[in-house]
Amino acid sequence: MSKEMNAELIWFRQHGAVTPAVYVGNRRPPFKGAWPASAKFAHVDGRWPILQSLPEGIVYRAPTRLATSGRDVHIVGEVYAILAGEGKDGFAGARLNFRDVIEAGRKAGVFVYVVPTTGVRLHAQWQGYVRLGYQRWIALPVPRPQAVYNRIPTRALEGRASTVRARQTLAELAIPMYNPSYFHKSHIYDMIRRHGLDGNLPDTRGRLTRDALVAMCRRHQAVYLKPAGGSVGHGMMRIDTMPHGYTVAVLKDGRTSHFTAAGDDELWRLVQREKVRGQYVLQEAIRLLEVDEKPCDFRVLLQKSAVTWRVVGYGVRVSGKGRITTHVPNGGSIANAKTVLRQAFGADAPQVEAELEAFVLRAAQAIDTEYGGRLGEMSMDIGIDPTGKPWFFEANAKPMKFDEPQIRSASLTGVIDRLRYLAGHN
Repeated sequence: MSKEMNAELIWFRQHGAVTPAVYVGNRRPPFKGAWPASAKFAHVDGRWPILQSLPEGIVYRAPTRLATSGRDVHIVGEVYAILAGEGKDGFAGARLNFRDVIEAGRKAGVFVYVVPTTGVRLHAQWQGYVRLGYQRWIALPVPRPQAVYNRIPTRALEGRASTVRARQTLAELAIPMYNPSYFHKSHIYDMIRRHGLDGNLPDTRGRLTRDALVAMCRRHQAVYLKPAGGSVGHGMMRIDTMPHGYTVAVLKDGRTSHFTAAGDDELWRLVQREKVRGQYVLQEAIRLLEVDEKPCDFRVLLQKSAVTWRVVGYGVRVSGKGRITTHVPNGGSIANAKTVLRQAFGADAPQVEAELEAFVLRAAQAIDTEYGGRLGEMSMDIGIDPTGKPWFFEANAKPMKFDEPQIRSASLTGVIDRLRYLAGHN
C-alpha cells in the first residue's frame, strides 16, 4: 500500500555549485530498513538524493511530498512554473507578482518557480528562479513543471524566437500552459459580436482610415482611438466634436496632452502625427457613471474554476482630472464598487450588479470558446451608463495586480488552483 508524507526540496552549496536534494528529517521510513540513497520524481525523469540531516550552505527550501510503495520512494509533490520573458537579469516580468504567486504556492504546499522562455528545454536540465529576499533572485536546478502560468510581460517578448521555441517545447513535453497570448482588441470585438453580445459593445470600427474617422466623428459626439495591441492606455486618443472643430486628448507615457483641430483635414494630420505604431480601432465614447464629476469604469477579474468561469471581484477605477483613461498608473484612482452602484442606483443597485456579472461571464465564455478553452483568467474593463447598462470596452489576457486586498488574495489562490487543475490535481 502506498503511503505519503511531507518532505522538503532543498538546495545547498557544495564545492562551489548548488546541489538539490530531498530532506526527510530524522523520521523513519515507513518500511523496514534505511532510507534509500535517492528518490525519483513521479512526473519526470531524474533522481534527487535523500538527506536526513540538513547540510551546511542551505540556499532554498520548498515543500513537497513523498510516496512510498514497498521500498520505492517517489517525489509526488506538485511543481509549477511561471513563464517569464527573457531578460538581461535572468528573466523579465513583474517580480512582485511572481513573488506573491510563489508564496501562494508555498502556502498551498506546492513548489513554484520562475522560468524564462530561454530556460524551457527539451532535454537539458531546467533552471528556475526563486526569490531569496529583497531584489535577490537566484537560479536553481529544478524539475520540469507539471503546468505553466504564462506571464510573459510584453507583446514584443511574446513575439521573440525564444518564446516560439518555448511554446513548441512545452507542447512536445505535453506540459499544459495558460494563457496562450495577449489579446488583440479588434479580434476580441469580433468574438463578442460572433457570440451575440454586440448589444453591449460600443459602435466600433476595426481599422483607422480618414473616412472611418470622419464618419465616426459625424455619428458620435466623442470617439476613442485605441491601439489594437496596446496596454495601460499608451497611445490612446479621445476626440470630442466641438461647434468649430475638434479637441483631441492624447495619452503617451502616462501623460495626457491636449490639442485642437479646425477641421477634418487638420484632425487627420494631427492623428497621423500623434498615433503610435501599430493598428488602431475606433470606438464610440459611452457616457459613464461619474464619481465626483469624473467618469469611472469597472475593472472585473475573472478566473476559470475547472471549466466554469467565475467573477473573482471587481473594483471601480476613476479617471484623473483631464485624463482620458481610468488606469491608476495614468492618474486614475480607486473607488468602492458597491458604494458607487448604491449611490447611482439606490435600491436597484443589486439588479445592476447582477446584470454586470451575468454579462462578463457570458463574454468570458465567448472569448474562451474562441481560444479553444485554453484561457484560465482575464480581466475586463466594463463601463456602466446612467441607465445601468454594462458596456464592454476591452479584455486583458494578463491582468494587472488588483489593489483591493480581498480580490488580490483570491486571485493568487485561483492561480494555484488553475495550475493544479491543469496538472490533474483537482
